Amino acid sequence: MKFIHVSDVHLGIKPDEGKPWSEKRAQDIWDSFAEVIGAAVELKPDFLLISGDLFHAQPLKKELREVNYLFSRIPQTKIILMAGNHDYLRTKSYYLTMEWEENVYFFRQEEPGHFDFEEENVSIYGLSYWHREIGEPVYDSIIPEDRSKINILLVHGGDLQHIPYHPKHILENGFDYIAAGHIHKGGQQIPGRAVMAGSLEPTDKNDVGSHGYWLGTIDKEHTDIHFHPVKKCEYCHEVYPVTGKTTNFELCEWAKTLLAERPGYQYFRLFLRGKVSPDTGFDTAKLEEFDRVVDVTEQLSPDYDYEKLKENYKDTLLGNYIEEMERRPQDVVTKKALEYGVNALLGYKICR
Repeated sequence: MKFIHVSDVHLGIKPDEGKPWSEKRAQDIWDSFAEVIGAAVELKPDFLLISGDLFHAQPLKKELREVNYLFSRIPQTKIILMAGNHDYLRTKSYYLTMEWEENVYFFRQEEPGHFDFEEENVSIYGLSYWHREIGEPVYDSIIPEDRSKINILLVHGGDLQHIPYHPKHILENGFDYIAAGHIHKGGQQIPGRAVMAGSLEPTDKNDVGSHGYWLGTIDKEHTDIHFHPVKKCEYCHEVYPVTGKTTNFELCEWAKTLLAERPGYQYFRLFLRGKVSPDTGFDTAKLEEFDRVVDVTEQLSPDYDYEKLKENYKDTLLGNYIEEMERRPQDVVTKKALEYGVNALLGYKICR
């Protein structure tokens, strides 16, 4: 049996709102989902498993129609769909009144249920969120009815507020594959048996690394699963080692070179890290004007000459403070207390 596993598409979100490329990023997420459907047209998997948060919020009627049209393009593929904590169900949710294509199987209840597919000898279990948070480990207690079938569990959760679960325990209950979602950084939790799909596209500047979908085959004896990246956006965190000689022109040249050398689908958070003179200032707003620079964060420490400060501020509160801190054990806490105290007494701001 062949399947595609995807999660956390978050259709409708507008990443990096306020940036010139925000609308493009929103459209990219729709286009990436259409790309998955295109892969299903070509590869003809038996199942498309969507492990929650297909939408970023309650879907509009027109959004559901768009998705349903895409589903109609792969009639040979059975689509298993659940609502996650972002697009959770409500009494008046358009999810519930949607007339889905015949190949769509939607978990409507918050209680665990399952769909059986005799031709493929497969049973797929799952549920939908009816609340933003579910703290009970619901998945750990689900036991498949027929262990002779290929039993798959759709999971959305993994933290204390969103159905904590234990993959090993679920597999011991008799499941052959866990199709998980919710955590945006994907990966195999148990090789070949439990996969956190990750978000199809990064939805936030902290969603670093590759994102995409998973393609697999499974029978009762063996599972083969591979990750397929979708490269419309990748957030990268880059650090510039600042010194006392670093200038604004130098930082601008670094940012320009970085943007020129890296592929156009990469967007950047820039971090300025190092020790500088306490009266040094950098024009981070200028760097943030560059295309594909999401933001700039200063992580700078003042480069104090404590001997000179003691000499210049002898018999003052500042000089006495430095001498007192230097008499103490020179561990990390003492050094930080010295830095913070001197900074406060001189009226400088520490950037973290």
